[in-house]
Amino acid sequence: MPVYNGERYIAKSIEKVSLYMDKLGIPYEIIVVDDGSTDNTYEEAIANSRDGVRVVRYPINKGKGYAFLYGALRSEGERIILFDSDLDIPLYQISILLKIIERKNADIVITNKWHPRSMTVASPLRKFMSYTFNMLVKLLTGLKIRDTQTGAKAFKRHALLEIAKKLYVKRYAFDVELLLVAQQLGYKIVEIPSLRPIVLTSKFRIKEIFRMALELLSI
Repeated sequence: MPVYNGERYIAKSIEKVSLYMDKLGIPYEIIVVDDGSTDNTYEEAIANSRDGVRVVRYPINKGKGYAFLYGALRSEGERIILFDSDLDIPLYQISILLKIIERKNADIVITNKWHPRSMTVASPLRKFMSYTFNMLVKLLTGLKIRDTQTGAKAFKRHALLEIAKKLYVKRYAFDVELLLVAQQLGYKIVEIPSLRPIVLTSKFRIKEIFRMALELLSI
């Protein structure tokens, strides 16, 4: 779980994810990666860590992509899940990701927030910006994935480690490059809906769209 300046919610997120994984009854580790926060995120995470939770950090903010790989490369499991620490995506989706990656023999499984069957609640502006960005991705890269920015993805370890060797972008367009490299390497990617409500409360800033676009051109 990458996190940046999340002192307000990281303790509750750790608690919720831990309790959910305990209910699943399977071995797990939760790696919280503090991406150079300037608030008390690290202290809050350490104070609320428990069995099965590891908290790591580095001093300078380097972006979600860097944070995810930093944690993934320090993990031990054969299945690795990227899950946004603000928990916009329902925790129920974790079990679905794990089931589908086995059932479909997939290398990567993605929660598509904009799937026709997904129950996503978002402002018209957020929907428009996401649609515009995804169309831009398709135009510039040919990537066939409809929701590259989703905060709930599952990977088979061997696939993620192979993909990571070829990645250059660590910030705004990280997800796009990761999935594009996966597609180029022939890995099987499956998109699934969220059958429980997703309420998108985080801001999707216009300036980030431009930064993503610039990074897309460098891929």
